[in-house]
Amino acid sequence: MRVPIRRIPIVLCAWLLVMAAPVHAARPQNQVTSGKSQPASPQAAAPTQPPAAAQTASQLTFSITPTLQDIGALVSAGAPSLALQFLDRDQPDFSRDAVSWMAWERERIYLYQSTHAWQAIIARVRQLPAGIGPDFREWEEMQVAAAWLQLGRGHEARRILRTLIWSRKSPPDAQTLSRLRQLVIQSYLKDRRLDDAQTAVIRYRQDYPGDIGRWPLLEARLFLRTRQPRAALDALRGSSGADADMLALLAALRAGTIPAAKVMGKAVAIGTNNKLPAAERVHAWFIAAQAAILLENPVARIQALQNGLGLQPGLLEQDAVFAITPGMLWNAYISYGEDLGNRLQLIVGDEQSWFLAASNRFYSSPVRACALFSVVAFNAHTAQQRDVAHWQFATLVQKQKYGDVVLRHLYLDSSRFKTVSGIPPDVRYILVNDVLNIPDIPLASKLMQGLDQPPPDTNPAAWQLQRARVFILGGNPDAGIKALRQLFESGIQVDPGDVLPVLFDLQTIGRNRDAIPFFKALLQDNLTAAQARQMFYWIADSYKALGDYTEAAALYLRSATLLDPYAMDQWAQSARYQAAQMLVKAGYIDDARNLYRGLLNATSDPSQQAMLRHDLQQLMLMPDKPAASGSRQ
Repeated sequence: MRVPIRRIPIVLCAWLLVMAAPVHAARPQNQVTSGKSQPASPQAAAPTQPPAAAQTASQLTFSITPTLQDIGALVSAGAPSLALQFLDRDQPDFSRDAVSWMAWERERIYLYQSTHAWQAIIARVRQLPAGIGPDFREWEEMQVAAAWLQLGRGHEARRILRTLIWSRKSPPDAQTLSRLRQLVIQSYLKDRRLDDAQTAVIRYRQDYPGDIGRWPLLEARLFLRTRQPRAALDALRGSSGADADMLALLAALRAGTIPAAKVMGKAVAIGTNNKLPAAERVHAWFIAAQAAILLENPVARIQALQNGLGLQPGLLEQDAVFAITPGMLWNAYISYGEDLGNRLQLIVGDEQSWFLAASNRFYSSPVRACALFSVVAFNAHTAQQRDVAHWQFATLVQKQKYGDVVLRHLYLDSSRFKTVSGIPPDVRYILVNDVLNIPDIPLASKLMQGLDQPPPDTNPAAWQLQRARVFILGGNPDAGIKALRQLFESGIQVDPGDVLPVLFDLQTIGRNRDAIPFFKALLQDNLTAAQARQMFYWIADSYKALGDYTEAAALYLRSATLLDPYAMDQWAQSARYQAAQMLVKAGYIDDARNLYRGLLNATSDPSQQAMLRHDLQQLMLMPDKPAASGSRQ
């Protein structure tokens, strides 16, 4: 399938842009669709003063320096990186205002937590001022311990927590100590030291028999992980809220206090409720998948897992109790496929019979077909058969609900594929278009590595141009240039308007020397004069960026005069203005004066005339380059 390149209309923002809005030239017939805007004049009008009434309409005063509240608003508006820039710039000096510094520091830590920048929190504690008080230092160290837990590093968290509990001059207050001990228990859970966690829970219960709040949820999670669902139900007694309800529903399923079919119904109702948070719905689909196992309903299990994965464009932080992973879905498909194969009396090694059985169910029962394809995909004797099975599997999954997201997880987030290159090529073709729609250009660039041939039913030129642009935008310009060379050397006819956006990308990243040969190659096509006129302009842009101002000036003038040596339409005026600037840089002052005078005679607008006279005035004291003899200087 051809993915069209977005085009941006040409806007001839010529040198005459001074005080007024841009004047757009009529697009000439058969002109190249460029996707690039004409540069505007370097001069800009100063903003006019607002009327006096507007200045006095409000008595409010504002400071340009953002307050802590302003920075919080930036985070809420979805600009945490910008907020961090201001935090770095404007945080008060600790030696002058310690109280304000600590307020800003707390906001910084909260920002890191909201963006999951756990390593930044860990690094920050090393930058605390020497004179910081023990209370604030211990608060920040507690945040570091929590960050280690988020990274799954229980041992590092415990090292800090033990210091906070035992190595203080005075013991922490009861509330802080309770929180620290809960974090210790979480650290044991992160390290899968369930026996130690259970011992810590018993001691905690002895010391805090009346503790409420979120503690019962932590305790219930531990009991569920240690296969004690009835104890989890006891711990949750009296607790309320969505988290408690999800834990209780899972515990009831495993304890058998609620029939699996009823649990399934409740979980599906929660999972399909679009008004609920995504995390709650994901947990519900995990419960539905667990209920489906007890109900011996593999199709329902697979569909529940797919729904849970599909709700997560990026995988949620792994919850040890409710985790849905791509590996679980692969296992569910393969297990069901093997069971179907046994019932259909399919022989392992007879791939044709498996393909036939799957194809017969391709439309009527896509889940069953996918299950059969998954067995072949990982067990066929030849790589070709495995690749075909993967392609059939991926094609079917993509057509199902949340198919694109599920497919990304299965092939990009699964331990079954260690590298992108290990994904079958036909599946990568499917993934590329999906990833480009996100868009995730760096990932698309990785997926395209080695895919030199276009997928079936795809225009070869469009595919190579897409590859080139993705490589360039994805930070691999050499691969993009190689793809362009392959296209031009193949002899395939290309539309210059489709190639230009890729060349503009090369110019944008500073690869002008590489772009010039492709521009020149396009000039060899059957272009109209209007199209060639534009091409000369874009080539001149590249020479200008390379500092070859003489060549740039000549090409800008060729662009201006190609249709008519005396042309003064907007395109010609813009090209002449650029040529005049290049002539000044190259030292040809008299030539530049001639161009400025010609432009001055071509306009009757007073503001434009004033600008040109100003430019001419600046040239009065500049010496002209001596006339060259022989080769160009």
